[in-house]
Amino acid sequence: MVRVPAALATCDHLESAAPQGGSPQEDEQGTMRRLSPIGLVAVAALVIGAPATAVSVAGYLSTPMGDQPVTNPQIRIVSPVSDLARIQRGKPIVIRAAWKDFDYRPDLRTPNAGTTLGSESQVVVDGVVQGHAHAYLQPVNADGSIASASPASFCVLTTIVSEDGNDGIAEGTCPAVPRGVYRLSVELQTNAHVAILKNGPQAVPSSDTVTIRVP
Repeated sequence: MVRVPAALATCDHLESAAPQGGSPQEDEQGTMRRLSPIGLVAVAALVIGAPATAVSVAGYLSTPMGDQPVTNPQIRIVSPVSDLARIQRGKPIVIRAAWKDFDYRPDLRTPNAGTTLGSESQVVVDGVVQGHAHAYLQPVNADGSIASASPASFCVLTTIVSEDGNDGIAEGTCPAVPRGVYRLSVELQTNAHVAILKNGPQAVPSSDTVTIRVP
């Protein structure tokens, strides 16, 4: 039998947070009580350790992605800058983007992104998120819809062109793509290659998008 900590088994707020209907559990004094489904989730988290998931008092599930920043960083595509900007077919595409309120450290990104995706929590240094930027090119259909969720070309902006405190410009070179219209997206990432955690639900996402044409 799993022993439930008395502090959890006697938490009335867990029972009142959702309709009754959980399984009976026995507290340390042997008193039988009924826990709500939220309470059962909390019990499971305590029993198995649940390193990736925590349950708040209010019953909401949260993932420890890392600290939230004091300021919400932004990024803006500098080159190519205009809609339907023309680039040369068969040539690598140089992407430049300006960041603001961000600790840009591409040298600290985790290696082998496919296996280390999200393996580290978000790092915040003096209230500023640390990380790097990804660039994606997706083909666009004639009606303006995106042809594929997978990018036709991808690169990391690994070169810091200029930097002034927590503001600066980064550059990366994406592989060439066939003739067509593409949506270019640039997004700020944590060191572990996931989108950064914003400092509030209504904060503007730390990304930018333009349309380019390969003639």
